[in-house]
Amino acid sequence: MSSIPVDALAFGGQSLTEQPITYDKTRISGSTQVSYILHSKGGCMPGQQELFMTNSRTSPGIGDKVSDNKVMRAFRRERYLEGQVPMRTKFPKTARDSFTYDEYVPNDDESLNLAIKSSYRQVFGNFHLMESERPIELERRLRNGDLVIREFIRLLSKSEFYKAHYLENVSQQRCIELNFKHLLGRPPLHQQEVIESIEVMSEEGFDSHVDKLIDSIEYQEAFGPFIVPYQRCWNSPSGARTSSFINTYYLTQSFATSDNALHKRKTLSSEKSGVSQLVHSLTNKSPYEIIFPKHAEYLSTKKKESDTVLINESFPS
Repeated sequence: MSSIPVDALAFGGQSLTEQPITYDKTRISGSTQVSYILHSKGGCMPGQQELFMTNSRTSPGIGDKVSDNKVMRAFRRERYLEGQVPMRTKFPKTARDSFTYDEYVPNDDESLNLAIKSSYRQVFGNFHLMESERPIELERRLRNGDLVIREFIRLLSKSEFYKAHYLENVSQQRCIELNFKHLLGRPPLHQQEVIESIEVMSEEGFDSHVDKLIDSIEYQEAFGPFIVPYQRCWNSPSGARTSSFINTYYLTQSFATSDNALHKRKTLSSEKSGVSQLVHSLTNKSPYEIIFPKHAEYLSTKKKESDTVLINESFPS
């Protein structure tokens, strides 16, 4: 047992780099009253985060719920930060040494481009979008300090490009699986979590479901406002289930495969192609078995040998 590493072996890579990708321009934003969307020289003006992001001082919308809305969730998140609790993903060997600290977050152009590409890769499930499909307006707001990475991820998840591929053309459970994977970096824990998500989407809409995932304390603990989300269950973090590691494998399959291509074959012409990958695992509470390529080839060879033996025994020479 001493030869087994503390962190489990990562299948295909946890992220694009060894460390989580971060970016933040809002900390150096100015306080001028004119936003760049109203000014001809706005490309070089300081950002206006109060205008583009929701906080506890934002006025709620007319149609928002009283008990649970974006302003209330922002208030709970701000009060949570005042508790100075340890942040980031924790591991068994470092959990007792975790502490709250202020980390340097870059704001240079190279970090911006890396954060944008990583955000597209994570939110769009490694599905490349054309240059004409890139939300240039959101990129400008991120560059200008109007948005943090968390809000950039939120708006990408509500974009027409995301909805066209991961909401309208897949089944409802498949959509929820991908929402958890893209935004929280993990698969759903159990079927009850899927059912609760279905209720939110049915009663309040898809955008509300995205807001609840991103405004959750779990998202704040794992990524905060400046970190691009990534797959968290590859290397056995504290509190993660073994089933989450296996289900992450089935949701990802390989490092270069896009989520838009991962689905089962259609049986009917009218059936949506995006079929859930985890429905049997979550409903039966028994995760699938991971079959490695060499092991699958070995099993196939053994099956052929056993079939040959049976044929020879049935027809003796």
